[in-house]
Amino acid sequence: MEHMEAGEPEVLVKPAFAEPNILAIVVAAVVVFITVAFFFYRSLKSKADTFLLVGLSDSGKTHIFGKIANKNNEPVTYTSFQENVLDIDVRGQHLKVVDFPGAERLRKQLVEKWLKKERSSLRGITFVVDSSSFSKRSRDVAEFLYDVALESGKKIPILVACNKQDHGLAKSSQVIRLSLEKEMGLINKTRAAALTSTDGSSSHRTLTDTGANFSWDDLPKPVEFVECCAVDGATVGLEAIRDWIKL
Repeated sequence: MEHMEAGEPEVLVKPAFAEPNILAIVVAAVVVFITVAFFFYRSLKSKADTFLLVGLSDSGKTHIFGKIANKNNEPVTYTSFQENVLDIDVRGQHLKVVDFPGAERLRKQLVEKWLKKERSSLRGITFVVDSSSFSKRSRDVAEFLYDVALESGKKIPILVACNKQDHGLAKSSQVIRLSLEKEMGLINKTRAAALTSTDGSSSHRTLTDTGANFSWDDLPKPVEFVECCAVDGATVGLEAIRDWIKL
């Protein structure tokens, strides 16, 4: 080991964080960053305040909307040819419920406005199914639900409300769930084949890459099935929808 020559000044090197002022500045900067990130996240989350009601025509969406909007069962009429909007405050939080018309000619408007442009404002989507006529319209229901699930992205949860359970021919939520799972698989397979180009590549406009073996568990977002009925006195009411929307 070399020895310092006599008279040579000794130089002490201290770690940067040994200086109290520098350490305080670093800690303060970290705290500010975390605080800004937290409030930025909160601001983004607070924008998601809308629950969307969609489904085929005659599925009972507007009837359900009317029941939700009028807890006192007041005779109020809502149109099914344009959006119906309900603004409510739940436990100090502002929420909005939007009943979107089921007419097929308005599907493009639904996709462009709510599932794309206003997607960040959506907290959840309730897809209403007429359980009494499901056997006849299962393919149409599946096609519409497929598009809603695909165009709404990977995060927005979907509640499939199997409505009109008071009807004698109504299918249970479990039967509808299994039937739609099979139909969605067939749509998956058909669209994957149609989208494959001549060079073998795909544009990936399908829900999953599992083809006909589609399963609800394949989706990155939750899809729940419940039974409901908007008719007064029915065994099954709208409690499941109210709980999901947190009304």
